[in-house]
Amino acid sequence: MARPETEPKTPLAQRLRELRRKCGDPQRNELAKLFGVSVTAIATYERGDREPAASVLAAYAEVFGANLNWLLTGEGEMFVDPSKAPARATPSINPALFRQVGRLVTRVHKEEGIKLPPDAALDEQADAYNALLARAENPSDADELMALLAWLEARLKKRLRSAAAEPGTGKQQA
Repeated sequence: MARPETEPKTPLAQRLRELRRKCGDPQRNELAKLFGVSVTAIATYERGDREPAASVLAAYAEVFGANLNWLLTGEGEMFVDPSKAPARATPSINPALFRQVGRLVTRVHKEEGIKLPPDAALDEQADAYNALLARAENPSDADELMALLAWLEARLKKRLRSAAAEPGTGKQQA
């Protein structure tokens, strides 16, 4: 598992990381090849331990269409031509994780004695999946999402027990 990224120490580092994410979140080794620097150099730029050379900033502008003024100052648009900015990737469901969340939802409801109709079960599964993604620091990190399943289970149990303790909230015992 990759180490978690530390918070950037400088505004420039934050903007470099933000730009990388906006451009599809390429791996640092891919950037290093594109920019002709080491992976360690990319990491130090994004942490704010070092500032990139002008040639590296020019490469960010050339490769990603980044606005150098925005990179350096935070002012203006992120991209020279915002209409050519990379489109945000369409979010997609991780099928294996979605199934695992569905199993968790089904099991917890069963343990709490709550029978869900199929449509309600799908709604619960989707809500739980979205809550899991919202809770994650990096929603594309499968290891982090798997680690958060225990949190999701505890949250779901707490919510169901609270609903059962307050009649009229919509959750009925089987």
